[in-house]
Amino acid sequence: MRRGRAVKLIVKVDPRRSKDPARHVSKVLRGAGRKCRVEEVFPGLRDGSSAGLVSVTLPDEPDTKGQRAALKALREDEAISYVDTPKTRRPS
Repeated sequence: MRRGRAVKLIVKVDPRRSKDPARHVSKVLRGAGRKCRVEEVFPGLRDGSSAGLVSVTLPDEPDTKGQRAALKALREDEAISYVDTPKTRRPS
């Protein structure tokens, strides 16, 4: 059986709709039946374009069905502005 890869995501939560972005994302993913690692990128930041950014790591899975369900749950939540994969950095 082929192993999947861990999926890393960046999620933007509207700070006006959720006071604790990491907790909100965790709750959405639990509702989709997913356990994952969630942490704020800039803890405590509530103003500006970087406010509400959350880093999510979905665990390895043999198939991507569970990962697709998690992405769908995140994208359909009204307090979440966007879900994206982090950009890779080019070597200097």
